[in-house]
Amino acid sequence: MTTTTCAELFRGYVNEYTAQAATGHLPKQVIGIMTDGRRFELDLGGLNLGPFQKDKLIRHVLQTEGAERYLYATVIRVEEDDSGKVSERVLLICAAADDYVGGDWTVIRAADGAVTLKPLGEWSGHDPGQMPGTWFLTDAVVVEPEERSRYTALWMERGGTAQAGHAGLMW
Repeated sequence: MTTTTCAELFRGYVNEYTAQAATGHLPKQVIGIMTDGRRFELDLGGLNLGPFQKDKLIRHVLQTEGAERYLYATVIRVEEDDSGKVSERVLLICAAADDYVGGDWTVIRAADGAVTLKPLGEWSGHDPGQMPGTWFLTDAVVVEPEERSRYTALWMERGGTAQAGHAGLMW
């Protein structure tokens, strides 16, 4: 089992993600971390799946690769009920089967394309099966046997391989 906690992984990922955001890049991704230190990245950008199918893909890949922890980043659009104003938010999460740490940031875009993330709050807990975004290593998402070949093919299309570390990760 790795000795790096979700809290430590989360802090490193927040720093890296913030640096990428400053260049205008907001990745949608899952980074799986195995017990032996190997990592993989599942790029969710441009993925044309409904939310349940995306969740099943993530669950399938984490299970197939044997991830014990993962980092999850997604960008969502939020419309305010009163004003109709649409804003962007980034959710970053690190989770394991029994532990999670997450945070929420408002996206502020500058005219030059740079992006700043304004923190809205962080949360943590020990019941990941109860919260979307943290439940992928729990039994909250089920991939049926007849669905596995579809998700394996999607993983392979996205370059599905685990590596010793990941060149883009600084931590």
